[in-house]
Amino acid sequence: MEKGFVFSLIFAAIVAIFALRNGDKVLIDFLFTKVEVSQAIVIFASAILGAVTVSILGTMKNIKFKKEIKELNKKIDLIEEEREDLNILLEEKVKEIQSLKEKNN
Repeated sequence: MEKGFVFSLIFAAIVAIFALRNGDKVLIDFLFTKVEVSQAIVIFASAILGAVTVSILGTMKNIKFKKEIKELNKKIDLIEEEREDLNILLEEKVKEIQSLKEKNN
C-alpha cells in the first residue's frame, strides 16, 4: 500500500475523532448572513475543502509534468533522428575518404 494513502487514512481518522469530540454549535459570520452550525460540520467541511484543493493542485501538477515529458520525448526523437542522419553522413564521408586513398595509391 502507498505510504501517502495510509497517512491520509490516519489523518482522516484523527480529523473525524477531533470533529466528533467538538460537536458544539458555533456561530459562523459570513459577510451577508450569520449561520449557527455544529463545529464538527465546520471541521469536516474545512478538511474536505483542503483535500479537494490539494487534489486539484496535484492533478494540475501531474498534467504539467505529463506535458513536459511528452515534449521532452519529442525532443529525444528529433535528436535520435538527427544522430542517425549524421551517422549516415559520417559513413558516406568515411567511404569517400577510403575511395580517395585508394585512388592515390
